[in-house]
Amino acid sequence: MDENWSIILEQTVRKGRLAILQFDGEEWSRLRESHRGPNQFTIARSHEHLDKLQTPTACIVLGKDSFETEARFGVVSSRAPVSTLESRVKIRRAQRIQPSSKADLFRIVTERPHAKELQNRLASGMSIVVLPPKLSAHMVGRLAEIETNRGPMRLVTASLSSPKRFHGAAEMQQDAVQTALRAFGLSADDQAVSVDLVERQETALARVDVREDAVIEHDARSVPGYDLIGSDVTGRAVFEKGFERLEIYTANRRRLESVFGVDLIYLNITCRNVVMVQYKMLEPPRQNGSGTDWIYRPDDSLESEIERMRKFRKEHSPSPYEYRLNPQVFYLKFIKRDGALRNAAITIPIDHFERLREDPACRGPRGGFRIGFERLAGRYLRQGAFLDLIRSGYIGAHAETTTHLKALVEAVVRQDRAAVAAIQSRRGDDVADVDAFGHDEFAI
Repeated sequence: MDENWSIILEQTVRKGRLAILQFDGEEWSRLRESHRGPNQFTIARSHEHLDKLQTPTACIVLGKDSFETEARFGVVSSRAPVSTLESRVKIRRAQRIQPSSKADLFRIVTERPHAKELQNRLASGMSIVVLPPKLSAHMVGRLAEIETNRGPMRLVTASLSSPKRFHGAAEMQQDAVQTALRAFGLSADDQAVSVDLVERQETALARVDVREDAVIEHDARSVPGYDLIGSDVTGRAVFEKGFERLEIYTANRRRLESVFGVDLIYLNITCRNVVMVQYKMLEPPRQNGSGTDWIYRPDDSLESEIERMRKFRKEHSPSPYEYRLNPQVFYLKFIKRDGALRNAAITIPIDHFERLREDPACRGPRGGFRIGFERLAGRYLRQGAFLDLIRSGYIGAHAETTTHLKALVEAVVRQDRAAVAAIQSRRGDDVADVDAFGHDEFAI
């Protein structure tokens, strides 16, 4: 998704139709006092009210009590029958937008026949109104013209187009963000404290959940904290859990004199370790082959990639009380091409990979190097174990090595891929402590 996200949203609601949910008085007050408030909730309504509602689709939530009116833009993510007469509807990522009242919505929709159609639909008194396709597209187009609405509406657009299978860079970045969250002990449903999206830049962070009124879209030149790297950054999200804090940056890659391929950088400031992950695609078994295993077949760039890794693999001595099971920084993560993002993956440190290249069990019928699930016979890290080791600080560079990684972060991969940097620290750490570990430089 790029600068055309509003066009994509208009096209999407033409097919799925825009829903408007209306709440008044006591029901709205109770909804606001619920666990996640109007940001995420479920309601039950009569089947006939939902006859034309398709999911997932975008929605506007209108709330009114004796004190104020409020409008939100979110996603109707699911719909399912819960009784003979009613269905349950779930709304997610509903962020505040302007205008905030039904009357003000009428004022921004002035073209005939849209204005009359909208008034008639909302005057019906139904708690859920599904707009016709042309009116749906017109409504989101007018709302997207309001600058403060762009962040919330872009979040919804990204959610409606979330990738499900590995095809290329976008899906790898999505998996890298989810990996960083799980390493921090969070799930994809946990909410970020804040999300900053850079205009006209695609980022997987547009698909994370965010707390109420905490998503903003900026011009690349005005995003706070991005002054060292300018428009290379595509997004930033902040998560908090107890006294711990996780910052995830996504960035575009570009050509530099020194090229180094990394798809995920996980820097744990609390434990002073860093792990870098490069993704590789497993290809399906060939129809005329004898095996059934998904296989990684090294391409021509493999040798040069490994050589570049070796240049940055210098290990410094640990401090007297520091311990690592393995101080290796570089890991390879093998994923199935066109496979679901939730599928199993093979993760191994680069030194293990280099040993496997000498293992006869990893040779094909013509002597070529091959690696896959069956050939490894379980000799790799599963996702859960890998994330536990990162989080505990049992793997990754020693503290002194971590402080010398600025050169690594400055070197980026040649291909048109995207990077993710996840920085974990304790809440309250001062900026000097963070900057000592290359805080800004890790947002490559």
